[in-house]
Amino acid sequence: MKKTGLMRITACCLFVVAAVGMSDVWKDNIVLAKEGIESKHSAESTPTRSLMRVISSHTSRILEAIMDGDHDAVIKESYAVAESSQAIMKNFFPEGGQVGEWFKETGKDPKNAEDVQTVKKEFEKYMKTVADAAKNVAETSKKHNIVETYKSLDAMLKNACFTCHETARPKWPEWPEWMKITGG
Repeated sequence: MKKTGLMRITACCLFVVAAVGMSDVWKDNIVLAKEGIESKHSAESTPTRSLMRVISSHTSRILEAIMDGDHDAVIKESYAVAESSQAIMKNFFPEGGQVGEWFKETGKDPKNAEDVQTVKKEFEKYMKTVADAAKNVAETSKKHNIVETYKSLDAMLKNACFTCHETARPKWPEWPEWMKITGG
């Protein structure tokens, strides 16, 4: 009887300690989000961000499928990334040549045909790279080699996604000192 009571008290104490610990981590994340990285990179939704979220969603599913060993899902999601990349060009640079409000993000004049062509060529270059890399991920996955499939996804992220983001996005802030110390 005494043993059961002692176990209940111990379990309650552990629960309280765990709950307090988890809520403290949650509070720290909110503070970090308000003051740190998140606040410097959150902005209003724009067509570019919306389409990038679609591609990001498919890319996340590719990684999840790789981790699950689901080659069919990798192929499906890889082709979805390629299709989304091609849709970006059609949405942002329609046949009539008239660009929308999103073009203001570039800092160039949407009425200047030369500016539009310059941006269009950059978009074409990166979107073709993404589409080709995504198709390569699908083709690699057809061989049912999960390690090579992961390597092709990694190459897509490095050579297509991150390369474009380095030129098109604002610079990320420096890591906080405490993250540098811990290797973050």
